[in-house]
Amino acid sequence: MASSSRQRARAPHPHREDEDVTSQAGWLFADSFLALMVVFLATISFVPALGGGFKGTATINVGNLAGKNISNGLIFAYDSFDAARITKDFKDVLATQKLPPSTKVLYVNIVGGYNATSEKPDDGTVRALAFSIQLRKSGPAAFRESRVDLGNSKLIKANQVVMRITLTA
Repeated sequence: MASSSRQRARAPHPHREDEDVTSQAGWLFADSFLALMVVFLATISFVPALGGGFKGTATINVGNLAGKNISNGLIFAYDSFDAARITKDFKDVLATQKLPPSTKVLYVNIVGGYNATSEKPDDGTVRALAFSIQLRKSGPAAFRESRVDLGNSKLIKANQVVMRITLTA
């Protein structure tokens, strides 16, 4: 009997194959990448299309500037800086959109026009810069703490400036 129990103890166990998951590593990477992309897309901010239309003194075709999105945004365009006119236009938009008077401007993209045949793109940017300085000094209080981005466009006349605005409560 002792020899039979010894034989059982020494009997080889059947070989079990471990599960090989290395072939799944690519799928794990792809799923992780997809999850990160979803998180990224959920956290970026989008410029709201407030439908405020176009306000200002400049005569331009806003839809040609940057496609449909800019023509649906909150846009002001001017031939020259006029603090009273900007204040009036801003208050009119707040009333039209039924937004509180305490609404502030979070972001403003100021685009200066230039004549492509006789000027450089930097001339448009300089116009936008000069307009932004005047806006900070004597424009509506709602614009004073906003983030300003400058640009230029040959689609805008050389004496005109367009402001694209994002608001915050």
